[in-house]
Amino acid sequence: MCKDNISIFDLMSKPEKINFAFQPIFEIKTGNIYGYEALMRPSPYTPMEVIAEYARSNRLNEIEEFTTYYAAKQFLENNLTGKLFLNSFPSAFVSDEMLEKVHQLVQHRLKNRLVVEMLEYTEFDSHAHYKKTTQFERSKTDEFIAIDDYGTGKNIDEECIEFYKPDIVKIDRKLIENIHKNITSQKAMLDICNYLHKKGIIILAEGVETQEEYDYLKNYPITLM
Repeated sequence: MCKDNISIFDLMSKPEKINFAFQPIFEIKTGNIYGYEALMRPSPYTPMEVIAEYARSNRLNEIEEFTTYYAAKQFLENNLTGKLFLNSFPSAFVSDEMLEKVHQLVQHRLKNRLVVEMLEYTEFDSHAHYKKTTQFERSKTDEFIAIDDYGTGKNIDEECIEFYKPDIVKIDRKLIENIHKNITSQKAMLDICNYLHKKGIIILAEGVETQEEYDYLKNYPITLM
């Protein structure tokens, strides 16, 4: 794939030039910023175009590496408060060498502030999961685990909860959209919230875009938006 006379791989060969947008996440009750999700902006390509190309070439580990390092770098350079949400592929992991480079960069400034957000749209890989888990244990960053796109049905959602044992679950935008007038979504949201609340999991409603959606959802046991 080539746009503006530059291929995806040529563009990503200079990851230090890739920008990240940081989407704020708020606590509903206080309005305070809880953290930010790092979103890769590899112009002139979309993030999904880059991910698809790297997935086809079996190179998702490379995206995992440079997004971890440069998202953390830009987050700290911008002096952002709260937690940093980093997307992570179930089929990829960061090398020990890159992890050490990240540690030297952050120097414990992200201890208790890092949220590793497991995406659901790539294949699960047991080796990658084991590698990530052991790296987390060694790094002692006390990271949080989040699950993205919950309620989409792409995976068996309850199996994801039991497997990852997340601290935070992000409810997918498809369930949130127009929920104030969608009875089916309302019932699904109530069931999900009751299930997650009983497990002590923090619930994040993703992509709330209208006042009507917000007013409806704030009556649920949802902590973040």
